[in-house]
Amino acid sequence: MLKASRFGLALAVCFLSWSAAAAQQKPSNALTISYPSISGAQAVLWIGKETGIFRKNGLDVDLVYIGGGPRSMAALLSGQLQVIGTGGNSLVAAHLRGARETVMVATTYNTLVFSLMTRAELKEPKDLKGKSLGVTGFGSLSDFTLRTLLKRWGLDPARDVVIRPMGGYPETIAAMKSGALDGGVLSPPSNLSARVLGFREFIEAGSIGIEYASTCYATTRPFIRERRESVAQFIRSLTEAIHRFKTDKAGSIKIIQQYTKIRDPEVLEETYRVYAVRYLSRAPYPTLNGVKTILESFADSLAAESRGAKPEDFVDSSFVQALDASGWIGRLYQ
Repeated sequence: MLKASRFGLALAVCFLSWSAAAAQQKPSNALTISYPSISGAQAVLWIGKETGIFRKNGLDVDLVYIGGGPRSMAALLSGQLQVIGTGGNSLVAAHLRGARETVMVATTYNTLVFSLMTRAELKEPKDLKGKSLGVTGFGSLSDFTLRTLLKRWGLDPARDVVIRPMGGYPETIAAMKSGALDGGVLSPPSNLSARVLGFREFIEAGSIGIEYASTCYATTRPFIRERRESVAQFIRSLTEAIHRFKTDKAGSIKIIQQYTKIRDPEVLEETYRVYAVRYLSRAPYPTLNGVKTILESFADSLAAESRGAKPEDFVDSSFVQALDASGWIGRLYQ
């Protein structure tokens, strides 16, 4: 509890440091937006920038890469960033720990976009008993995914398998290759690297239909009050970039190459299939069910803070709703 209180105090101090002088340093149409990973999950943002969609919708956007939820959240609260790309779990945790003014305004991926890759001979859930499986870290989204899958199969994550935090996907793959792990949870296109080494896709987690706000965009309620039109322009741009991603495969792959430095055609094809075709919705609604799943996952680690919290506390879907209700999104695809 003391740790949560200190975290909340630190966030409050950052928030109070958001001064009018800092805001005046940027033009009224300027947004600095962060993205949390070099992954196909961030391609919509890159496409919005590189194709001029943000500019067309009246925004001067600067994109910055900031790995780690706490760092981007602190920058958001201090006013250095106006919008952040973040995992929904990071946003909800920060909100529960004191960052009450943060709010989710869009979700591009509302499921668990991971694959459990294992040694080829492991084919049924019962085969996983006693095996060692890798995740990026305890409490990470890959860890949540693995524990959710195991529970669905009637396996106890604490007793039936050994879960090992590896730090990252390259480390997970290296441990699988050396035999230190029997499998691991990987996001595309890391799953292809494992497949090349002879591992099989035990399950594509997104296929089981769990709603989970995994790739989200957040801002603060004060920023919405002060620059509501800018947030509306951002959501319009994001939605238009989704359309471009879905309908311009060649151009989108070129932009993914630019940001990820991936050159392998097979890896690029898989990245496009997963992130443009398989799991990306036309309207980036931040769903209440996607947030509810996150809150349930914090039932143990943030029990006191999450008691009484409602999904509605974390979401402002009015911007996407307005676009959808106007028929604008539907007309994009006619």
